[in-house]
Amino acid sequence: MKRISSNPRSAVSTAIVVAIVVVIIVVAAVGAYAVIGTGKTSTVTSVSTSVSTSISTSVSTSVSTSVSTNTVSASTLALSGTLNMAGSTLVQPLMSSWTFAYSQVEPKVQANYQSVGSGAGITDITQQTVSVGASDAPLSSAQYAALPATVVTVPESISAVVPAYNIPGLKNGLDFTGNVLAQIFLGTITQWNDPQIAALNPTVTLPAHAITVVHRSDGSGTMYAFTNYLTDSNAQWKSQVGYSTSPPWPTGLGCKGNEGVAGCIENTQYSIGPLEIAYAIQNPSLISWGAVKNAAGNFITATGCASASNCTSSTIDAAVQAGASVGLPAGNAVWTPVSIINNIYNATSATNAYPITTFTYLVTYQAQSNLVTGELIVNFLWWAVNHAQSAGVPLGYIPLPANVVSSDDTTIQSITSGGSSICSQAPSVCA
Repeated sequence: MKRISSNPRSAVSTAIVVAIVVVIIVVAAVGAYAVIGTGKTSTVTSVSTSVSTSISTSVSTSVSTSVSTNTVSASTLALSGTLNMAGSTLVQPLMSSWTFAYSQVEPKVQANYQSVGSGAGITDITQQTVSVGASDAPLSSAQYAALPATVVTVPESISAVVPAYNIPGLKNGLDFTGNVLAQIFLGTITQWNDPQIAALNPTVTLPAHAITVVHRSDGSGTMYAFTNYLTDSNAQWKSQVGYSTSPPWPTGLGCKGNEGVAGCIENTQYSIGPLEIAYAIQNPSLISWGAVKNAAGNFITATGCASASNCTSSTIDAAVQAGASVGLPAGNAVWTPVSIINNIYNATSATNAYPITTFTYLVTYQAQSNLVTGELIVNFLWWAVNHAQSAGVPLGYIPLPANVVSSDDTTIQSITSGGSSICSQAPSVCA
């Protein structure tokens, strides 16, 4: 997979991308809010304004300097217009880097992404208020039934959900099983020094303090992935809660978006919540995350690739190799059953696989009524899948394996306008 900085259509410094994402996550965390199960609301303590201002100023200077000293190849496609996309907060850091980089590649295209949650993203694409919806969960049967026309599903990246926690004095490294996590989120394990947690962490002195459970308050593909794993791991969770983008949480503090969950964990001592790994990576001094037991019996910490060309030590990539290589549907088929988590749950040979690993998807209509908008959609999808995968590596996102890229390319080539493939009508947008 090519690096953005080495491709003539994507010569943007990865350092710029990551710097911008840091600001986005910090600013988002400042605005995080919580909704308590009783219906009362409380404002999460804001990150210091002076710190945010300092970081913003520093990054703005870095970005300006980098842009002025790096050559960005001009587009030869003559594309122009606005491309509106919305959905997943799991993929928000990556989409932010992509939309920034794409603005350098296609300066006459305004690519907008709103981080509103997977559930809202599917609602938006269903109501056709955006051109592309983003979700970390494949559409459900009910969501497919509500669509006015056929959509295509394009896996655009792969990420992981981690059990993030805030225990004073304890950093990364607590061990969890799916069964113990399920009991914590069911509210049956309520203390950090519970014997079941202590048995998994015999060398750690756990505090005799109540656990504060944090979860999403909005429809979320991150929560879909996490509850998918809990459903596989615990019969009570499976029968009482199950998995979905908006599960009926038995207990806990609801916070909006991954950025909201990150903010709530940062500001709530003795808390634990499911969090997309990029938000933990970008807040290492504030957020710790634990290892999760896989089918082989190993406690695995989620780790990304060393570089875009070297994922050999990545535990997320190990899960991808074990669970994402075969059996994907056609792009315009039903994706509801697709789950890397299910595929590797019993894979005892996947010794290094991180068990809560998931695709994240972009969804758009297969038949586009407007050729201009269709070209914008197709070009962005093609560029993201074929030329921009390396942008996510510093954030913990895993480049798509070759078989998924090939499947995506076939899907993108099937997007039509006026009954004909947009790639056939305008070959340069798929190059």
